[in-house]
Amino acid sequence: MHPLIKRAIRERFGKLNRLQQDAFREVSGGKSVLIIAPTGSGKTEAAVLPVFNEILENSLKPISVLYVAPLKALNRDLLERLEWWGRKLGVTVEIRHGDTSAYRKAKQTKNPPQMLIITPETLGVILTVKSLRKHLENVKFVIVDEIAELVDNKRGAQLLLNLERLAEIAEFKRIGMTATVGNEDEVREWLKADTIVKPSWKKNYRFHVLYPKPDEKDEKLARELSLSPEIAARLRLLWEIVEKYGKALIFTNTRQFAEILAHRLKAWGKPVEVHHGSLAKEARIKAERALKEGKIRALICTSSMELGIDIGDVDVVIQYMSPRQVNRLVQRAGRAKHRVGEVSEAYVITSNVEDYFQSLIIAKHALEGRFEAVKPMGGLDVLAHFIVGLLVEYKRLPREKPYEIARGAYVYRDLSWEDYLDVMGVLEDARLIGYDEGKNLLYLRRGAFQYYYENLSTIPDEVSWRVFDAGSGHIIGRLDERFVMDLEEGMDFVMNGRSWIVLKIDDESRLIKVRESRSLESAIPSWEGEMIPVPFSVAFAVGRLKRELAFDFEKAKELLEGVEFRERELERAFGEIKSEPFSTDRDIVVESTPKVLVIHADFGNRTNEALGRLVHSFLILRYGGVFSVRAQAHAIVFKTPFQLNPEEVKGYLYGEPESLEFIVARALRDSHAYRWRMLNVAKRFGALRRDAKIRRVERLFEGTVIERETLNELYHDKVDVRRGELVLEMLKRGTMRVKTELRREPSTLARLNMTVGGEFLLSGTLERYEILELFRNRLLDHEVVLVCTNCGWHSKTGVSRLRSIEDRECPRCGSKMLAIAHPIDVEEFLPVLEKVRHGKPLERKEERTYRKLLKAADLVDSYGFEAVLALASYGTGPDTAARILAQYRGDALLVALMERERQFIRTRRFWVDKKEKGEEGEKAGES
Repeated sequence: MHPLIKRAIRERFGKLNRLQQDAFREVSGGKSVLIIAPTGSGKTEAAVLPVFNEILENSLKPISVLYVAPLKALNRDLLERLEWWGRKLGVTVEIRHGDTSAYRKAKQTKNPPQMLIITPETLGVILTVKSLRKHLENVKFVIVDEIAELVDNKRGAQLLLNLERLAEIAEFKRIGMTATVGNEDEVREWLKADTIVKPSWKKNYRFHVLYPKPDEKDEKLARELSLSPEIAARLRLLWEIVEKYGKALIFTNTRQFAEILAHRLKAWGKPVEVHHGSLAKEARIKAERALKEGKIRALICTSSMELGIDIGDVDVVIQYMSPRQVNRLVQRAGRAKHRVGEVSEAYVITSNVEDYFQSLIIAKHALEGRFEAVKPMGGLDVLAHFIVGLLVEYKRLPREKPYEIARGAYVYRDLSWEDYLDVMGVLEDARLIGYDEGKNLLYLRRGAFQYYYENLSTIPDEVSWRVFDAGSGHIIGRLDERFVMDLEEGMDFVMNGRSWIVLKIDDESRLIKVRESRSLESAIPSWEGEMIPVPFSVAFAVGRLKRELAFDFEKAKELLEGVEFRERELERAFGEIKSEPFSTDRDIVVESTPKVLVIHADFGNRTNEALGRLVHSFLILRYGGVFSVRAQAHAIVFKTPFQLNPEEVKGYLYGEPESLEFIVARALRDSHAYRWRMLNVAKRFGALRRDAKIRRVERLFEGTVIERETLNELYHDKVDVRRGELVLEMLKRGTMRVKTELRREPSTLARLNMTVGGEFLLSGTLERYEILELFRNRLLDHEVVLVCTNCGWHSKTGVSRLRSIEDRECPRCGSKMLAIAHPIDVEEFLPVLEKVRHGKPLERKEERTYRKLLKAADLVDSYGFEAVLALASYGTGPDTAARILAQYRGDALLVALMERERQFIRTRRFWVDKKEKGEEGEKAGES
């Protein structure tokens, strides 16, 4: 070891730990190494110190080391640590990514550093920079940090291919770092490492899983903060833990959860700050510093704080609600007491029975070291970009050369020549490359450079969609595209604490047209797109736990040995569901209620997505597209316009396992998620420009390699067809059974899955009178046109101003025949009225338009303000209003109008839309 390194080690932390010694020995011995260790083990120094030693001992020329870090937020902290070592050792360390200034880049080209820290995307850039190329030939080491963040996505595939490009001009060793994963050997092969270096000691964790019940103190806090007692109990318990330990990290699963939790604690007067990836860099640094300096007691954060950012010592980690994955819990828990030999304390505060069982299983799996595997991902669209990149470097290449180089990367080792030719075909059709058959050479064409640099990132551009409220006529906010891709017309979602129903998704203008639905039941929270999927292994084990609890409580407790939990809370949790239907690892339950059907199934998000698409397809085939479906970790929820026979749905689950992929693929092709994915895949292939907006993209690429890659991406990220087939096989063999329940009211677990995220929306369940009041207020805020059917005078006005409609008359002609109408209906009515007044004959369509407003005026004359409310509600034209007004008054009228709105919105897309298609009929015109 070089004397300068020995001196710097003594100054920094005294001596190397065992992990760092082992890594030093292996790297110095000329091996490529994968370092696997928990947070706080000293992985960074284990990777870089032997590399710095080689630079000093052998006077390596710059650029001798590339340090690949997947996140910019990580780079800032890394840079501070690595620059410290650089200063002490006389080794130059620089950083380069998309935000690096042109001046800094030019300086790096003229005087390259010995270590260059980059993102995966930056490697694709610097390989094509001529002036840097001679320096890249000197690379002797490539260090890849946080490998688990790359293995299972296309960023990782792109990095591997670009490392193969680098290997064409440089001979280097690979060093990778990752927290514990379930498939260590596969990750080693992915990196092309010779050996794995792990700590000789086992990291110790203590996991406490809590399911608090409110007491009198919580009732008081609930009143102070305007929350439910249950939420108040969780907040009180959370702060008691912070007070007991000192400095805390509080993890939530989404940015919105973090913001809301921080807001509640601040309203309670607690010293906390929030930290997540959407905040400005300055805000994150300020929050980190406040915790480090003791100005606050806790930082409320998301996965942005999992990756080793330096915030000093943390005494305890609190996970608010289930962490959903074992890897996540261990990574987060490791931030507390992270020094070697210390026990990391982590508490999970759960919000409902399902959340509680899931957290118990995850904690148990964490103690047993049963980590989730990270599934390597390739991608033919990434391969297309790689081929063009090679040609940017070399201008001309033999046709088989890119194929040979690509097969050197782990995820392309089985690439077939046929798939390769399909990709080449797309690139040739897009006129990005050409092929000289006589010379067997590939060459670049115009547009290739623009395509290459526009598609350096495999991450789709973060595009937000505007949300347009058809009731108020205003844009009410924006949604991330990754959330929008899971929406379909007719589905409910929650935004800004209110629920909305999707009327129309306009892909071209990126606009979502909505109406407020006032129904929080089964509305997807707008943060759902961020939610971490629960894996099959965890969900299935939850099913086993429920089965054991039902038959032998003492044996069930043994399943949780090592996890800190309170027996009375486990008894209470199971007591909440034991007299109602629940699924297990041997039972699926189909529960049918008048408006919702829930399939209770403990198979995790991605498997349930496959099964949900299967059942949904059969329902559409029989009844038409009047259902919406949402898959969750332990249930599949269907909204239905009528009560389904659960035995019928049970029958759909006993289909042939071999047919599942075909049915799911067909169902996916009709989804917005499929169109969105295909659009991005096509852009990465170069088949579409980066700024292209294609309305029916699925028709454009039907039957092509682009369609195939789109489905592969969905199967990898969203839908687990293989596990779905396994479930169907278990049903066929009889090792799994389906029970059915016909109920008037949803069970506890059904209601939980219908109202995911509810605690972050309102303080509790709305009473009937509150729902009616909300609906009434919305109608009062609505703008309509008051029109005289005698002379045509008209004026836009708010419904609330028409309370005394009975006393109103036309200011122009004095007529009492005043109608309430939509602006479009008035536009159509006025020229028709002119023809009537001049005695001209009307066409059939004009006659209907005329009679429609006359009927509206009759209703206002007969029923007064209640007719105004009816005509102002969504989907209620004069004919429907007449039927409802003849039967209902007062609150009963509001209930009927609410039900009419929901029915109309659910089935709207299957009726003729007059405004878009120019066809007729009252159902179309009522919008």
